[in-house]
Amino acid sequence: MQKLSISFLGKDGPGIVATVSQGLSDNNCNILQVTQTILGAEFAAIFIVDAPDELTIDFLQDKLEQALGRDQHDISVLIRQASHGAWSKQVACQPYVVTTDGTDQPGLISTMARVFARHNINIENLKAVLGHGGEDHALFVFEIEVPENEDIGRLNREIHSAGRSLKLNVSMQHRDIFEAMHRITDF
Repeated sequence: MQKLSISFLGKDGPGIVATVSQGLSDNNCNILQVTQTILGAEFAAIFIVDAPDELTIDFLQDKLEQALGRDQHDISVLIRQASHGAWSKQVACQPYVVTTDGTDQPGLISTMARVFARHNINIENLKAVLGHGGEDHALFVFEIEVPENEDIGRLNREIHSAGRSLKLNVSMQHRDIFEAMHRITDF
């Protein structure tokens, strides 16, 4: 078996997951992991699948595109060999949550992401809540993996400095503390 990463992006509508999962099943692909979301009116999903070795990427892409077109879904498909080994499993890391809260503005995400990149920190998840609390209000939640050898005090100072430069309230907490304070549990 070969592991494939398959991304879908396009106009949202009912039945996309049904079409995609049936197309994968019809080609003897087993879904190992999936994440799917809606942003605005856009559907986005990534599937990690086990596929038969003899199944070519071009053939599978054609079959999935045909099925999506037949069911009148305007969705783009990108297939590639799946990467092996998560970055955070190759480097000893601790999970943290950074929140930024303030006025939405260009450069907000890039400013924070540059701080993370300078410290060799991987962003595992990013969520934006815009307009809640006012039209220009923005709340961003960055779930990050911080290498264990990182100076947390220095990182915290840089994150807060970046936040002040954008007039944002910034918080950085170990994920366990964040989840306990906000009563978040796995389901």
